[in-house]
Amino acid sequence: MGTKIHFLVQPHLIPQIFSEEVLAEFRKLGEVKIWDGQAAKEFFLSGANIVITSWGTPKLEGNVLEIAPNLRFIFHAAGTVKPYVQPELLEKGVKVSSGSNIIARYVALTALGYILLAVKKIFWWNEHIKNELGWRDDEKLWSYTCELCDVSIGIISMSSVGRNLINLLLPLTNKIQVYDPYWSEDAIKSFGAKKVDDLVELAKNNEIIVLCAPLTEETRGMLGREFFESMKDGGVFINPARGGIVDEEALIKELEKERIFACIDVTDPDEPPSKDNRLRFLKNVVLSPHIAGCVRGGLKDIGRFALDEINRFLQGKPLLNEIDLTRWGILA
Repeated sequence: MGTKIHFLVQPHLIPQIFSEEVLAEFRKLGEVKIWDGQAAKEFFLSGANIVITSWGTPKLEGNVLEIAPNLRFIFHAAGTVKPYVQPELLEKGVKVSSGSNIIARYVALTALGYILLAVKKIFWWNEHIKNELGWRDDEKLWSYTCELCDVSIGIISMSSVGRNLINLLLPLTNKIQVYDPYWSEDAIKSFGAKKVDDLVELAKNNEIIVLCAPLTEETRGMLGREFFESMKDGGVFINPARGGIVDEEALIKELEKERIFACIDVTDPDEPPSKDNRLRFLKNVVLSPHIAGCVRGGLKDIGRFALDEINRFLQGKPLLNEIDLTRWGILA
């Protein structure tokens, strides 16, 4: 019998992530079985060698290897694997990879877009022109408008998003500082950036701050009052990561002074933010509805990567985005 590849993916996500061409290539690799969203997880997993999961997949926990004793590889066609895969499976030799690297690339691209528009305060000039019927006559806003060459950019975390963003920025600027306690000064320097050991120092020294960290117990609420109060006048805080890393009330209080600006893709504790959330009404805030990662056609990149990664696994080649069990504690 050939390789048995079971797609434990919500049915509505199959056509969004996997094109017909990609599914046809999977069928060349072995016997493909696609979940109907109704069959019991235990019944569906039986006999699988490779399992593909995604957003909303039932968690792979309990006696998975008793149900599927020949399970050898799990590919998560989404970001973080933590809500779906128990680390015990990795301990028992099951290899796990995910599309987090694909998502990270799109998040970094979105962050770059925010940066390029935020430097010249395009978002806020637009608000001034449309809602206040002004033009280039806001002296305060004009004093905060500059070019990329005039500013330093602070990146929080050498995550996959952070590293992708540095690579995108380097052709444009070398004024990049990074806070990440898990990376050495030399390692960060090798990527073309400068290490900063203190978050408050990062806030004080950079006009643009981009949060790229994963949400973990360690990072939850990491950015609070002191951080936002330390930001430069006219500084911009960009969050395409997770709302839970930010003390939202502390951020709002500083934004209400109309001293700093923000581009926010994620909120906490509510997402979407409540209809009376003050972020919705502050003119120095730009909100997007958690779309920094893959949307629409970008999801197909995850499907193509899944096919490539599974081919690498079947050929005994190194995986490009294998989950490292030793880093489980600092994964998103």
